[in-house]
Amino acid sequence: VETWPASDASGSDMAASTSKLLPMRRSSFPLQTVALLLTLPVLLLLVAAPSVTGFMEDGFTDGVDGGRYSLWQDEPKPADEVEAKKAAEDVKCVVCEVILGDLLKRVGMLANEDNILNVLEGEASEGEVQKALEQRDNNLVKLSKGRKGCNRHFKDSYLRLGWDVEGCKVDPPPGPDGKVVPAPPFKTVYGTCTKGGQPVQNETKMNTYSMRMEAIYWACQLTVGSHMDGIASFVAKKLKNGGGAEMADIVKEACDKKAKCTKLKFQGDYEQREKEVEKKYFEQQSSVLESVKALDKQKKAEVKKSARRGRGKKNTEL
Repeated sequence: VETWPASDASGSDMAASTSKLLPMRRSSFPLQTVALLLTLPVLLLLVAAPSVTGFMEDGFTDGVDGGRYSLWQDEPKPADEVEAKKAAEDVKCVVCEVILGDLLKRVGMLANEDNILNVLEGEASEGEVQKALEQRDNNLVKLSKGRKGCNRHFKDSYLRLGWDVEGCKVDPPPGPDGKVVPAPPFKTVYGTCTKGGQPVQNETKMNTYSMRMEAIYWACQLTVGSHMDGIASFVAKKLKNGGGAEMADIVKEACDKKAKCTKLKFQGDYEQREKEVEKKYFEQQSSVLESVKALDKQKKAEVKKSARRGRGKKNTEL
């Protein structure tokens, strides 16, 4: 695990290269030497300062450098965000229900729209920031200031409740009779699934960037985080009207209708994914067959070539 960004190495490397490009000769250029000595510390500070370039409109660099993580497991790459969002679309309905259900426990059945919206926004408290400042740890300060919205919720209201995600085989949708028929191997779709009842992770793991963590974050952000106003208004009206509705039913309906958890944007539906898997399977099989044919053709050519050499050798002996 490395800290993000690793600026010490880049700073020292740049210092070395600067000294090579700008040699100092005290006897010939005393004024230039003084100017360089005064300027060099500033250059080193600029080089050593963390520099993070956003990859996309809602890039994960905000999370790595200012709100979700302070460490990485695998160095973030430009394609990670889209892949994380694809994984999130497999689990965002469950993640939405778990997180929203936990958040609404804090407002009770008599909450109004403003109360609900405040909980969904989950702004960082002054106490959290002050505690981090007292520890004189820049990473903790960034994390505490960034603990708002889904930066907070995916840890506090999902991971801390013993929930997680993992790679899995995605079940086909049920047929007309309600039964799920397993797909044949060449049509098996792999994706991401939720799992509950897991040991709660420690702070270091929760603050470490990984694709798995980003999938959970985006499952929250694409639902609860992106539709706070609509969710707050919907839930407040449901609670006000009463009607004996259970909170779990209200949460499920809110995630479906207002958080749009079933809407897909970054990957196709099951049927489209199944077709892609099947196409890839037959392309691989065709490639293998072509390789076998090419190898067989090569062997036959070698046999013929060897036979010609044998005949030529006999004719020479004669």
